[in-house]
Amino acid sequence: MTKEPTSKKQRKYFEASSVDALRARMRLFIIIIGILLFCIYFLVNRSQKHWLIIMDEASQEKYYQVEVQPGDEVEFYWIHSVEHISWIELFTIDDSYEFLLQEIRFEGFGAGIPHDRGKEVKVEDGYIIMTDIEEKYPAYDWINSHTATEKITFNGEKIASGKDLPHHGYMKMVIQER
Repeated sequence: MTKEPTSKKQRKYFEASSVDALRARMRLFIIIIGILLFCIYFLVNRSQKHWLIIMDEASQEKYYQVEVQPGDEVEFYWIHSVEHISWIELFTIDDSYEFLLQEIRFEGFGAGIPHDRGKEVKVEDGYIIMTDIEEKYPAYDWINSHTATEKITFNGEKIASGKDLPHHGYMKMVIQER
């Protein structure tokens, strides 16, 4: 039991000190809540990562996965089914974690081969190169072939070849957040 102040001066002092104590507790409470919110934000954002995944579209079996950042590069090397020429597609991962087609390289024109993609066309080392294409893809789908899919690279390193994946399998390369 607390002793009640008896004089006006004591009551005024008691009320002032109670208000100051309440304000101090409120400031401490706000600081603690702020620290907790910062920690939660930091932990949630730190734990969310983006992964490039190569998987079988039907079974959802994953064959390869790697953490990605904006600016990472993915190259897809394959043999054109009609013309039987090498074809290379260069993608970068953009800020929204989608595939951004930057460039295609192929050894000649023929059936189904575009003649007007990108902003620049040049010939280099036996390849026709179309650059600055800037087409976005949320995923890359293909029917795999042990002979047509040469390889897939991530930042210059081979991550898969057609022989590593199911022959005639419906494959998907996608970026997922986890």
